[in-house]
Amino acid sequence: MLGIILSFAKHHYAKKFAWIFSGLGFLAGCILFGVRLYDPRGMNLILMAFNRKLVVTVAGVGIAAVIFTVISSLTKNKFLRIVNLFSIFALVFVSLMYLIPPVLQYTREFVYFGESGISTNAMLRALGFTLGIFICLLLILSSYEVHNSLRNDKERHIFLFASILIFTLEYMAGAVAALQRLKVLKITDAVFNVSVFDVMIWRGENPNAFLFAQLIFVLIMLLFVIKTHLRPEKIFPNKALLRKEKARLRDCRRWSLSLLFLGAVAVLVVTVLHYYDTKPPAEIPPEPYEISNGIISIELEKVSDGHLHKFSYITPSKTDVKFLVVKKPAGTAYGVGLDACDICGIAGYYERGEEEVVCRRCDVVMNKNTIGFKGGCNPVPFDYEIKSGKIFIDVKVLEAEEKRFR
Repeated sequence: MLGIILSFAKHHYAKKFAWIFSGLGFLAGCILFGVRLYDPRGMNLILMAFNRKLVVTVAGVGIAAVIFTVISSLTKNKFLRIVNLFSIFALVFVSLMYLIPPVLQYTREFVYFGESGISTNAMLRALGFTLGIFICLLLILSSYEVHNSLRNDKERHIFLFASILIFTLEYMAGAVAALQRLKVLKITDAVFNVSVFDVMIWRGENPNAFLFAQLIFVLIMLLFVIKTHLRPEKIFPNKALLRKEKARLRDCRRWSLSLLFLGAVAVLVVTVLHYYDTKPPAEIPPEPYEISNGIISIELEKVSDGHLHKFSYITPSKTDVKFLVVKKPAGTAYGVGLDACDICGIAGYYERGEEEVVCRRCDVVMNKNTIGFKGGCNPVPFDYEIKSGKIFIDVKVLEAEEKRFR
């Protein structure tokens, strides 16, 4: 959408203002990220509420941009066209202000707690972030060039309208959830038999729906450009001008193919690569242990490799209580807890790669050093004892937790 807006602004002699609003939006996003990074005391709830209001603002400005784009396309009134340009520039500003902080937040996740800053995993995460930004910039450039090749203002208005509309619909869905959390809307409120709850559920179950819609729209735009730029359609006074026109048409087709390729890459990333990156492995069988007089004993030597080890205890009522043990990367301590948490229930955990312990339900990555502590999506801790090179667990402690696994 940003590429299309920059192209549209160029044809209306306002490209400089488009860049100014983009820069201001980026700067505002960086400032907001800095405030969140500083994390002043008492500001957490204020920033959360501000973020929700910002989502509503993006949706509201988007609606205004859609309306004025339609009006502007139907009239040659200079004032209305200026208002249209201002509305889409305002949309760029508030959108970047909202989107930049979570993008920058990824830079804080290159190195996990207790991990070396020059480790292979940290460098791969930084490389992945850099490639993601690079692909986004290429998408902006390709969209700009393809939209820039459209022949007349009517075509440019149509494709600008479609892109802004899809973007706005996405944030309207987000605004519904934000307004509910701000207690402006009730979860049972409904319009046309669609409740706030239905919108929130649909949005959660289809996080990439609007991305795919935007890419389908892009496919339509680039196919239109390719079709209308196959060959010169007028007679040129000399061969030099003809060659120049052929070169222009060839560049248009190449940018269209570039946009097609990058769109395919985006789909590949959010579907196939995301699936393989987050797919939980098959549940591993529980490991053996010794039990005597109601006390389970696990030798530290068997669980000291830093990997996740799972165990199972069948209670007298035939309930399978699963628990796990992992050696923490910092120091010689061990994390011991149930294969369940207070938030996601008995979804359990699995090990991804060499260092990540991940919740099967919410895909949150656990910090191994916090396993054994209460709070968040951590495995529920329970009492145990370490002595003589072994972990000792009283089965009564596990039996007290069996209600979680029924």
